[in-house]
Amino acid sequence: MWRRFLSYGFVGWALEVAFTAFSDSLSLRDRRLRGYSYLWMLPIYGAGGLLLEELHERLRARGVPRWGRSLGYMAGIYGVEFGSAALLNRVLGDVPWRYQRGINVRGYVRLDYAPFWFLCGWLFETLEAELRKLGRPARKAWRPRLNAPGAGDAAARRPAVWTVPAGSSSPPAEARR
Repeated sequence: MWRRFLSYGFVGWALEVAFTAFSDSLSLRDRRLRGYSYLWMLPIYGAGGLLLEELHERLRARGVPRWGRSLGYMAGIYGVEFGSAALLNRVLGDVPWRYQRGINVRGYVRLDYAPFWFLCGWLFETLEAELRKLGRPARKAWRPRLNAPGAGDAAARRPAVWTVPAGSSSPPAEARR
């Protein structure tokens, strides 16, 4: 779980830095593509990703199509953003990302970002499938050889594992048949 938490946090950070770089380059005509984010965003994106995983399981179990799940993720993203902004405002006395422009709610969320959040929700399932692999045990990269001590009858039923001699780039002729 911690691996996925950190992965969601770092992916969120990277997306935010890229988004702010490109949006500032368009609005401010700043070609340096200087993006920015806040340290607070790592735990927010990490927790948000794990909450969206739970939402994914519930919506998929109900048979909601992907576009409907993406709408649900968009609502979930708005909920996490608004809730974390309200919490930070209570703890810190301000919100680091207070929105001044666009259609915003208390400066916490921008409603005109809905298409972007929908797209992030659509892509979330692909990201989730990849990050779920982090929780699986590692595959064994080796198989025992036929003549390994203790290989027994089980090894006789498996196909032969050929080793490539040092300095050679192809397997022996017997293995190529």
